[in-house]
Amino acid sequence: MTLAAASASAPTVHQASVLERLRSDTRAAHASIETVPALSRLLMPDLTQAEYIHALRKMQAFHAAVGPALRLQLQRVSRAQVLLDSSALAALDADLAWYGVLPLAAPEIPYPPDAGAALGTLYVLEGSNLGGRIIGRHVSKSLGITARSGGAFYRGLCAEGARQRWNVLTEILLTEIAPADERYAAVLTAAVGTFTAFEAWLRRSESDGSLSQAPTA
Repeated sequence: MTLAAASASAPTVHQASVLERLRSDTRAAHASIETVPALSRLLMPDLTQAEYIHALRKMQAFHAAVGPALRLQLQRVSRAQVLLDSSALAALDADLAWYGVLPLAAPEIPYPPDAGAALGTLYVLEGSNLGGRIIGRHVSKSLGITARSGGAFYRGLCAEGARQRWNVLTEILLTEIAPADERYAAVLTAAVGTFTAFEAWLRRSESDGSLSQAPTA
């Protein structure tokens, strides 16, 4: 889940400090989630189809859980609407349908209580999508996956739209949130909380049985 540098244009000193603080303040949580096998295995040369499907089911359930709260909290932030179109969930749904597997029940996770917190949650999700471009290239080579055959998320949305979505999000953060603003605390708390909740959900692989279910298609 690689969080890449954010803005396509050269930021001012003030602008850079917002993203630099977020990257610095979430570094430990980011590093921790990258050790989760459900994610780290996606870049291994011996990745199996069952492991890939397991990761898709985990991702789909998490997006399904958090999406409604994000739309509720950001409905008045006009520039954020492009990030609330459910395209990630739709892509993941399409991938599960391709493999003929059912989605997992959505996990219970802390919902963002306000717009600032929702932006912090999106910082994690859209950063994950941006890093998903690397995963998409790998699974295409290792498993023969394409955007139309089990890769609507990693080879479709992540490969084709992640950079644009990330730039939209960071523009909002750069123009709406200052490092000294009390809203920054809400963004940071939600970002760290999202990393933590996402990691906990990903590590529940042994008990939910998702890794052992073989595809039916």
